[in-house]
Amino acid sequence: MMYPRIFRLLLPLLLLALLAVVAIPASAQTKSQVEKAKTAEERAFAALREADAELAQGLEDLERIQGQIYNLEWRIDRLGDAIVEYGDNVDTLEERARNLVYEAYTGGGRNMVTAAFSANDIQELITSQALYDEATTRDLSQLDQLAAVNRQMDRLTAELTDKETEVQALRVEQESVVAHLQEDREKADRLHDEARKKYAAAYAKYKAEQARKAAAEARARAAKAARASGGAAGVPAATQGVNCPLPGGSYFIDTWGYPRSGGRTHKGTDMLAGFGAKLVAMRSGTVRLNYHPLGGRQVYVYGDDGITYYYAHLSSYPGGLSNGSRVSQGQVVGYVGSTGNATTNVLHLGMIVGGRYVNPYPTVRAAC
Repeated sequence: MMYPRIFRLLLPLLLLALLAVVAIPASAQTKSQVEKAKTAEERAFAALREADAELAQGLEDLERIQGQIYNLEWRIDRLGDAIVEYGDNVDTLEERARNLVYEAYTGGGRNMVTAAFSANDIQELITSQALYDEATTRDLSQLDQLAAVNRQMDRLTAELTDKETEVQALRVEQESVVAHLQEDREKADRLHDEARKKYAAAYAKYKAEQARKAAAEARARAAKAARASGGAAGVPAATQGVNCPLPGGSYFIDTWGYPRSGGRTHKGTDMLAGFGAKLVAMRSGTVRLNYHPLGGRQVYVYGDDGITYYYAHLSSYPGGLSNGSRVSQGQVVGYVGSTGNATTNVLHLGMIVGGRYVNPYPTVRAAC
């Protein structure tokens, strides 16, 4: 008769013990899931960092190759001009030498008669010893000049051939880098999209850390450049609060100051993006449309903040945009392309303050 009462007294304790026993595996499972999720997140961000690093290296390689090509093409242009100039001199000197040959030949010079019949062409006759024997001191000066010009022509022509061969090899390398860049960009796009969707808070932190690190590096470079040039090389505080010119996302590194042809340097930031990606005004202002063989299709936004924002290599403009049009901050002003001397779809962004270009990288790194 006592058992039911004792059972009733012990029942709550038994239930608590049972709940405690059941709770342990549940708690352990939750902890395991958290650790598993954390491990997956760490792996995802490790892959993301690796993809971003590969893309940055690809952009660095492309910038290096383009710099070499620009310099070689500039040298090739100069060589072509020099060859034309020397060619004109050769024509003039050869005409004088032909007159000398004619005079020596008609004057009855025995050596010239023999040389004229044995020479294969006029050039061989002009450079023959017989002509030198018949020449006066004044004539010898002209013949020596002709010989020197011909030697220089040969040297320039050989150098031109070498430079053209170098450019061809670099073009092949460039095509390979561009192809890999496309693959790297697609991979990075996918990883960024996955991280943004699955780990939103961590992704925001990652982007903020990347931006802070890049901005600090850009400031350090700008300060170094300012010390070297004796003036400001950075971007004014007025650029705070601007729109990212590529709101759909892009990839870029700090290429300010990289070598360009003829001793010039790169005066902007190249932002890699897909063909037709929207470009928006960083500030409200007035636009000017332009085209140039190097920059391709361009738009200048003369910002209300006094800064000019320069966009190059566009594929097209939005309908209704024309010279003198007013645009609002964030309004579409063009679409990404590869017009001009671009080798891939890219925005070349420049910023002009007080009539001189400044490095846009710290601004777009903060805004994008």
